[in-house]
Amino acid sequence: MTITSKRPSTRQLLTKIPNVPGLYRHSVNKTYYGIKKLAGKRKEHSLDTTDRKIAERKLRAWISDLAKIDAEAEKTTLAQLLEKFTSVRSGMKPSTVRTDASIIKSLKTHWKHGLDIRVSRIRPSMLDEWLAAIEADLKNSSFNRYTQFVKQLFDIALNDKMITESPHPNLRTTWKRPQKPIRLVPTDEQFQAIVADIRSQRLNAEAQESADFIEFLGLAGLGQAEASWLTWQRVNFEADQLTVRRMKTGELFYVPIYAHLKPLLKKLHDRYTTPPAPETKLFAISDAKKSLANACKRLGYPHFTQRSIRAYLIRRLWQSGVDIKLIAKWQGHQDGGRLILNTYTEVFGANDAEYVKTELAKVK
Repeated sequence: MTITSKRPSTRQLLTKIPNVPGLYRHSVNKTYYGIKKLAGKRKEHSLDTTDRKIAERKLRAWISDLAKIDAEAEKTTLAQLLEKFTSVRSGMKPSTVRTDASIIKSLKTHWKHGLDIRVSRIRPSMLDEWLAAIEADLKNSSFNRYTQFVKQLFDIALNDKMITESPHPNLRTTWKRPQKPIRLVPTDEQFQAIVADIRSQRLNAEAQESADFIEFLGLAGLGQAEASWLTWQRVNFEADQLTVRRMKTGELFYVPIYAHLKPLLKKLHDRYTTPPAPETKLFAISDAKKSLANACKRLGYPHFTQRSIRAYLIRRLWQSGVDIKLIAKWQGHQDGGRLILNTYTEVFGANDAEYVKTELAKVK
């Protein structure tokens, strides 16, 4: 019977370097290691170099980082960190909480290293492995949300001294350029036909209200959330101005009562036998997406959304030569028009052959 000797462990192969406390060298591969006792426990760490000077520098940095770690917090497992993450973010918007829960479910499903692994032992390659398993099924914007989750998760670990360095910056890919959306926008004829079709649905009790709502979105260039928030005290006929709250930021901004919008507002106001109370909302409904979808289906049009209807006025203003910075201001944007250019460029003339001909005629 052949007796084989047991292979020496890494610890057995480490040789102490004189005059440098905590510095050791592997006798086979010549890599330097750091060894330090913390709270009565021996810590070993590969310094990933065979260069003496670099090793000494890395050793000092590693020992400094050790002082930043809480000995008890370092024992935290991935499962415990996920529980803490969920608890910390439980007060976020319901949609954010749902997104967090979906990502955590994906992590638990595709993670191959066990949820009882210590957070301090999780390496970037492990996270890359998880992301690679789901990457093909994610749009770029969704992938970015997953990597943002990694950053948020390990930021908690950093702040609670479970780790000294987040693996997030060392992921194979931390961000992908989102695909530019192709936003369909109705032509003048399509917009008018949609409003007329919704208004003609006599069996629908909300037909008139829905038609007014969609028409307002297109003529005012506002989103569904902003339109449903508007009250009559925000309508100033004397100054020809609407005061609108941008629902994403809570900031107020001002929109002109365009000449093409005023007749609709007057009609909505005149339906009251006595002037409406200031806090009365312009619309009794909060959106008309179902009526819009049905109208598009009946007319054989593409599936225009309420955002498409809003973009109808953005294009109309652009084609009329209104300065992009002013258009942005009327949308409640503070970026001088950058978002509009990045998001809506493809609709400026894309669906309007006559507009293209007019613009090309300017070229001498």
